[in-house]
Amino acid sequence: MYKLYNTDYKTSKELTFKQLYGGIFKEYKHLEFFAKTQTLINTLWEQFNDEGFISCPISNYRFYKNMLKDMNPQKLFNYWVQNLETSQNILLLQDILPILKGYKSKLVLYTYDAFLFDFDKDESGLLEKICEVFTSNNLKFKMKYGKNYSTLKPFIPYV
Repeated sequence: MYKLYNTDYKTSKELTFKQLYGGIFKEYKHLEFFAKTQTLINTLWEQFNDEGFISCPISNYRFYKNMLKDMNPQKLFNYWVQNLETSQNILLLQDILPILKGYKSKLVLYTYDAFLFDFDKDESGLLEKICEVFTSNNLKFKMKYGKNYSTLKPFIPYV
């Protein structure tokens, strides 16, 4: 995406998230990704107004018009995306937590975009099992390691 913005990766990521959560900028509406995103936003908004609700994939949770105040197309899309991401992560946790049974290593923190594990160095093979969960779900991921959260460094496993 950064090549389309003609900027560095970090700036392009910031620009993308600003547009996903705050509305697509006019100068980028022509880009295929944002054009399709805007079409989805419009479709969800139309369904929300016509049918009185939208259903979320995976969870089948419904956002009802009569239960949400001050709704607008972008806000509705944000709710939908956050539900989708949380639902996907619940499915991942359903696969990861059974793998951890019987190990000293533990999942200690989950946020919307990260899983933090406290790994026991002596438990060989566990990291690969957990990575397989992400890989089998066609998810790209990065790993970091360190003694505490504020000193994490990129981890590149040897192949």
